[in-house]
Formats: sequence, structure tokens, C-alpha cells
Amino acid sequence: MLLALACLATSLAACAHSDGLPAVDPLAPGLRVTLPAAPEGVAPCLQRAFPEIPDRALTRADIVRIVGQAKVLDRAKTACGLRALDWIAAVRADFAKP
Repeated sequence: MLLALACLATSLAACAHSDGLPAVDPLAPGLRVTLPAAPEGVAPCLQRAFPEIPDRALTRADIVRIVGQAKVLDRAKTACGLRALDWIAAVRADFAKP
């Protein structure tokens, strides 16, 4: 029985998918998948820190500046995050199991 299962597994491993590509065992030793590079600038954008808040009584100008910088940062990080999600979706589509 074990021999029959081993023969069946070996013969099925060589079967081709409907797209004409051979089946690949993801657990095969030495198999490496190279992912495409992440979109340029996404990592530094997402790593940007919240505006510095001074350790003193804040003036109206300080508050306006900090809130303005925070809004700009939020919009930039949202755009970077959406680019990253688009990249992830494209990678999944390209590397998904048929």
C-alpha cells in the first residue's frame, strides 16, 4: 500500500497544470521563490514618525503646525499603505495556487 501511494505521488508530481506549467511541490528542498521588489519608497514612508511635540506649554501656532504635519503624514502613510496593499494583491495573484 505504501509503495502504491509513493508511486502515485511520484506520477502526479509530474502532471502539468492546465496552464501548461509543471506542478511544483512547495515543500521541495531547495525550492526558492523570488518575490518582486516592494514599491520604491513605501518602507521609508511608513516608517516616518509622528511630528515632535515639544515638552512645554504649546502655543496656538505649535498646535496648528503639529496638527497640520500630522494630517500631511496621515495622508502620505495612507497612500503608501494603499500602494503596499496593491503590491501584495499583485504578488498573491502572480504566485497563487491554481
